[in-house]
Amino acid sequence: MRLFSLFTFFYITFSLSSYSQNLIKHKAEKNDFILNNGRHTARILFDKEDDNLIHLSIQHFIEDVNAVCNDKPKVIHSRNLRKDNLIIIGSLNKSKEIAKLIELKAIDTTGMTGAWEKYSIQTIKNPWAKHKKALVIFGSDRRGTAYGLFELSKQMGVSPWYWWSDVPIKKKHKVIVKGGIHKSKSPDVKYRGIFINDEDWGLKPWSSKTFEPELGDIGPKTYAKVCELLLRLKANYLWPAMHECSGAFNKYEQNKIVADNYGIVMGSSHCEPLLFNNATEWDKKTMGEWNYATNREGICNILDKRVSENAPYENLYTIGIRGIHDHKMEGDFPIEKKIELVEKAIKDQRDILEKHLEKSPEQIPQIFVPYAEVLHLYNNGLKVPEDITLMWVDDNYGYIRRLSDPIEQNRSGGSGVYYHIAYLGNPHEYTWLNTTNPALIYKEMKKAYDYKADRVWMVNVGDIKPSEYNTNFFLDLAWNVNTVNHETVYNHMDNWFKEAFGNEFGKACSDLMYDFYQNNFVRKPEFMGWGEEYSSTRWKERIEDTNFSFTNYKEAELRLKKFRILSEKVSELKKQIPEQLQPAFYELVYYPIKGAHYMNHKLLLAQKNRWYAKLGHAGTNDLVKSIKAYHDSTRIITHEYEALRGGKWKEMMSEVQSTGATFAFMPPYEEITLSQKAGLGIIVEENDIINGVNTPYSLPVFTSYYNETYTIDIFNTGTETLRWSASTSADWITISETSGETQKEQRLLVSINWPKLLTQNNSGTITINAGNDEKTVFVKAFKTQIPEIEESKSLFVEKNGYISIPLEKFHRKLDKDDVNWIIKNGLGITGASLATENNHSKSAGHWAKSDKFAHVEYDFYTFNSGRFDISTYVLPTYPINGFELHRFAISVDEESPKTIYVGAAIDSDRWRQNVRRNSSIHTSSHYISKPGKHTLKIYYLDPGVVVDKAVMDFGGLKQSYLGPETTQIK
Repeated sequence: MRLFSLFTFFYITFSLSSYSQNLIKHKAEKNDFILNNGRHTARILFDKEDDNLIHLSIQHFIEDVNAVCNDKPKVIHSRNLRKDNLIIIGSLNKSKEIAKLIELKAIDTTGMTGAWEKYSIQTIKNPWAKHKKALVIFGSDRRGTAYGLFELSKQMGVSPWYWWSDVPIKKKHKVIVKGGIHKSKSPDVKYRGIFINDEDWGLKPWSSKTFEPELGDIGPKTYAKVCELLLRLKANYLWPAMHECSGAFNKYEQNKIVADNYGIVMGSSHCEPLLFNNATEWDKKTMGEWNYATNREGICNILDKRVSENAPYENLYTIGIRGIHDHKMEGDFPIEKKIELVEKAIKDQRDILEKHLEKSPEQIPQIFVPYAEVLHLYNNGLKVPEDITLMWVDDNYGYIRRLSDPIEQNRSGGSGVYYHIAYLGNPHEYTWLNTTNPALIYKEMKKAYDYKADRVWMVNVGDIKPSEYNTNFFLDLAWNVNTVNHETVYNHMDNWFKEAFGNEFGKACSDLMYDFYQNNFVRKPEFMGWGEEYSSTRWKERIEDTNFSFTNYKEAELRLKKFRILSEKVSELKKQIPEQLQPAFYELVYYPIKGAHYMNHKLLLAQKNRWYAKLGHAGTNDLVKSIKAYHDSTRIITHEYEALRGGKWKEMMSEVQSTGATFAFMPPYEEITLSQKAGLGIIVEENDIINGVNTPYSLPVFTSYYNETYTIDIFNTGTETLRWSASTSADWITISETSGETQKEQRLLVSINWPKLLTQNNSGTITINAGNDEKTVFVKAFKTQIPEIEESKSLFVEKNGYISIPLEKFHRKLDKDDVNWIIKNGLGITGASLATENNHSKSAGHWAKSDKFAHVEYDFYTFNSGRFDISTYVLPTYPINGFELHRFAISVDEESPKTIYVGAAIDSDRWRQNVRRNSSIHTSSHYISKPGKHTLKIYYLDPGVVVDKAVMDFGGLKQSYLGPETTQIK
């Protein structure tokens, strides 16, 4: 019996130690605790001498219980009032009430003493009234206690986003807490937080004009809401807003008191040493140059003053030196001199910390962030004391630049990551809509964790809104990186939306947002202007035609269609959403989907308008109306957003997120004057007319195994009605219409009647007449039988001189040793991609490129022979660390595999293109001696490479953004 009890105890403790514990029940059993029975709420007992955070957390918990049950629990401190069901709350290291329970051996503290931020929720008999019960909520420290309280609040029905996203609090007639011993784990990442950044167009105007107008700035009232959110998300670390538009965090004394009361560890960004905001607080007139070579004493004096003021509080200090705000170090020095200056600054700053904190520097938590040019200094020999945490960075677009090598992994300070889900800077900002795919966040942060980057995780969230979901997801991973795996990333999103909107509506929202992330992975809405925000004019983006083609592969048309369908679905769902859920739905689902839809349509239709103007198309001016409508609609939904909840979010949301965000304004368009007389024009699918080049109208080749339908758009160039007729040269050519009257444009569908074809290659024409105008379109049909198709219905078959292969659709794979191929859903332009599972897989040498080693195979069939190119689309990731390369190899049939090196130098033109398209395209040349069936092989060489798509060009590939869709026979 004793063995059974021990097993039961450990089973219960272990099974409930995951991140999402099931604490709330619908029906009470013997050992459960009734927090509220519909008439009465259990009283709260805690030690008045406990930490301020405990007091504050209990206040929030009381408000949460009242919001759920319409009854506030009463608080007691006297021993004479304990003869009842009690909620006993306290921190393990400070609460006398918890100490008394330990003395009475009433609670289990196994694994809690000295732990970091753990909490436990236990049901026991009330020590002062044996026929009553006590619910004990305690933490290993002050934050652990707060996390326990807020976890209970969350499971009662109070979303962490109840205030920031207006998620309604779920009412309950009774609240029953599951009996037993519930213990959390310590977080996987010690310090987990957010960076409020680029607040000029959102948080700052909202806070100063709407939420905190009495201060006219981001101040303690705003930071109290930020800190509460962090606690509810089990975070503990904050980099505050730091732009020149805002008052520095330390400008207002109450800010740091608020943070300390909430138990939030304060820090500062990569360019703010020792909590000093040089962008706002440094006065060149009175303090001199921010130049460590010429003004070391002046800089040290101001940093000394800052540390002396903030030493009483819990801080994580950023060490190092950069320029003012987010610029490189002042002074045009050679790299050796820069390294010397940074090392000197680190030494000086550690001396300041030792002086005011009265500890050795090794005992004081510090980070060094090798951001931007600083990484170059570090890679070239900059020495950082090993107790300082190396905080690795992404490239501002979600791809981590490097992680710790085997030597760095042994540093006592460990390592962490600074990651972006919002960014303002070169080559383009993306701070309006939050579109970083959760699958990318998971892939990069799991890789970081696997390489021991577990000391600090910081995420740049912009204005917090509209980054809610990704912020939550990032911090959930930081608490428990095993919350999801590569197969269940989107289960997390499902559950998150279900918690907010209930199972039915939550699932519908999650499905829409999945498509939202997929569509925008191909290209973010902010990037649809196609220019660079920081171009030759620096602060003004130049709108250009996109690479999405309106003629080739229907890709612009298909992109518009995808966004239109998604927009229609979200509009339909909005009609069904209950009134109390409408504000949250608008903020979390409706606005981002509509915004992305409107921005894509505005910019793509503007491109179409400019193209139509060149053609003299009668529909040119109508497109102007559509462009203006989409532009106005974006402003309308933004105003509607800001009007929610009686204007609660006024000034928070704006599609204009930087001075140079030209994409947010009206794009260039043209209006033309048409002649009265009707004129004939045609647009032939996959047929770009180039001035000065002999390009007859010709449809793509029809192939019997694809049974395609292609289009000819007949358009008018005048105001009178265009009367036209169409005829074919052969009965095997089928057209949808033989005549018509067209005011502006009419689409003709062309297909082939295959039974009427007797030969393999067939040529014909379609003639379109309108008065004296005549256009001839050439038609070719290719009828063939492929024997292998009968054997394998999934062959990739040549079409119009190309083959397109989504690389997750392999025919065979060979896993070898620690290399296991996995499909990563959500990543890549095809909606999925292929990678290896183990981030620690050993790199393969050139000797490993044979069929005996890890690779994947794809069977394809071509009608051509000779030399051809393969363009392989891969994610623009980086070598994992300085010890690793970043390669894969590719071959056809038995040829020697060709090594492809993935990546591009930061700030190069190639890199700029890669990060904006979320793809790096690598072209290799290959040779086959005869037509027929062949095999493409992709070989593993290094961990971290993610391959997405391969396109073979036999001479027929057209210009486009995405390349053609798959040519796989179903």
